[in-house]
Amino acid sequence: MSAATEPIADFRTDRLFTQPSNFTDMARWHRAAADLRRAGPAHHFSDRKFGEFWAVTHHDALLEVSRQPEVFPNTKDAAFIGAGGYTEMQKDLPFEVKTLLSMDGAEHAKYRKVVIDWFKPSAIRRLQIAVDDLVAESMNDLRERDGELDFAMDIAVPLPLRVILEMLGVPRADEPLMLRLTQEMFSAADPELGSDNPFEAMGEMVTYFIDLVTARRANPTEDLTSAIANGTIDDEPIDMIAMMGLFAVLASAGHDTTSFAMSGGVEELARRPAEVDRLRDDPTLAENAAHEVVRITSPVRHFTRLTQRDTEVAGHQFRVGDRILLSYPSANRDERVFADPDRLDVGRANATYQVGWGHGAHYCLGARLAQMEITSLLAGLAREVESIELNGDAEWTAGHFVSGVKHLPVRCQLA
Repeated sequence: MSAATEPIADFRTDRLFTQPSNFTDMARWHRAAADLRRAGPAHHFSDRKFGEFWAVTHHDALLEVSRQPEVFPNTKDAAFIGAGGYTEMQKDLPFEVKTLLSMDGAEHAKYRKVVIDWFKPSAIRRLQIAVDDLVAESMNDLRERDGELDFAMDIAVPLPLRVILEMLGVPRADEPLMLRLTQEMFSAADPELGSDNPFEAMGEMVTYFIDLVTARRANPTEDLTSAIANGTIDDEPIDMIAMMGLFAVLASAGHDTTSFAMSGGVEELARRPAEVDRLRDDPTLAENAAHEVVRITSPVRHFTRLTQRDTEVAGHQFRVGDRILLSYPSANRDERVFADPDRLDVGRANATYQVGWGHGAHYCLGARLAQMEITSLLAGLAREVESIELNGDAEWTAGHFVSGVKHLPVRCQLA
């Protein structure tokens, strides 16, 4: 029995969305989420750490909430993190953390504008050759290991990490440091990847980027760090704390989510050899398959919103002050939208309906880059690999905010 389907002793449906260990058994998690979807679009929970909230599990309801940021802003508590959310976390810090994830309205738009040019389609197209070269390196690594490796740690983690760090101008020698810091911050609940104090990792990352910003202000280069370091908002230099928030999001969310999508997608392919055959026979399916991989894996497990006025969504009445958890993994397997939703289908006609990168004003800044990286990887596998099979148990991170397959031993028959 694989690690993904072994029963978890402390699996608790009353903490389906907030207990990190629940996400190490995704087959069971999805069965519980399907039961909720059959019962309705929103469900009330009372959590001992995070308090009262409504979990939105339907695709249409999630879209409707996401399209109304003025009614459902994310606020500073944009996710259930730490011991009790952002507000509790903030009490332990000497400064106010500001990131794109916790901003709204005009402030969010201004900070997003600082970096948006780097993630527009034209910029992503310029990165295509570099990404293809990195995928080719990964395929060479696969060949040198005779098709056997831990796909998650050996390919899915380093590939998107290298892309975003090269954009930022971070030297390759510092990649292990950045990987450790982001894992300690975003996989804090995982006994292997996390640490006892994720705030130490945050402080270490801030120190690193303050030094890099200082260097880029003295000697600007053609990288994203220089653009941020010398950027302005309302004709004023960017606030240093908010600037550090930008780096924290870019350096971590810029690779963690993509790597989990890649490793989870390859796990699904290993379980469905017919889909590997379809990709190999028709490599043009890679782009659509990338959307399907994000749908089936949904590495971002949730974000939250706070209701500002009494509003009906999908037949459910939300009241002022209601905290809403948007469940992306559940919405991405909504049976009313996706036929046979638990099955990876690289040719799925409506794969682009997936909401794994969010929707509306807070649609993921790096979604196009992530999709391009996943597409390039799938195309590379289609060229180089005849078949993929599991060579041991897949292991999942314990995490209820961002998580996925952290170890994936595979054996590939090379073309």
